[in-house]
Amino acid sequence: MGDDSSRSIIKALKNEWSLFLEAFQGDKEEDAFETGKLEVLSLDEIREMTKALVEDRKKINQKLESLSKEIDLNSAKLESLRLVGGEEDITLKRIHELNDLGQTMAQMLSRLDHRLREIREQENKIQEALISS
Repeated sequence: MGDDSSRSIIKALKNEWSLFLEAFQGDKEEDAFETGKLEVLSLDEIREMTKALVEDRKKINQKLESLSKEIDLNSAKLESLRLVGGEEDITLKRIHELNDLGQTMAQMLSRLDHRLREIREQENKIQEALISS
């Protein structure tokens, strides 16, 4: 993989995840998680949110896998460069960028998992209330 294609992949991932993070965070004032308004949502709305969160989690995991593969490729390239005494700085920098991006995605995944737990708890409460009545 050439330097230009690697840089464009990194740039594309950064842009994509910036947009994703903005969409994921949404408008703080209307966020049911932030405002504690999960209780006023219907069971269907909760299920839709769960479905969307699960889909988001799947996308993040796929991106993490892609990053992991890219890091592995760059690590192998780094080892090769070390064996032949080549310049390592660019490859090391790329590995660090990918690691930073991976850490950011892991944090996003953690927040998403927390939200999923909250919404599933609310879904269980609603289902229990429906069964009780």
